[in-house]
Amino acid sequence: MKLGGAPVMWWAGFERVRWTGEGGEPTWFETFPGKAKRGFCPACGTRVAAVDYDIPEIGINVPALDDTSAADLTPVNASFRENAVHWRFPVPDTTQHSPIG
Repeated sequence: MKLGGAPVMWWAGFERVRWTGEGGEPTWFETFPGKAKRGFCPACGTRVAAVDYDIPEIGINVPALDDTSAADLTPVNASFRENAVHWRFPVPDTTQHSPIG
């Protein structure tokens, strides 16, 4: 798996995912019982996926993707804006406030 290093997380939502990496399907942990689970690479522990039970998509940590050059990987939502540190990166004007956070 690939690990991204940044003070922010960049997720992309997908309706379905086919796991093709060397580690296969992530190891899942229910991080918020009844609300959400997170998927980690079974070999190295990198966080690669998230499922929030009230959202119909699976979130994939973008740096874990083999190809991040797609034009549709442009931010459309920004979560937890009110908790952002004062030196945060500028949020693109085109983003909406995410319903998550």
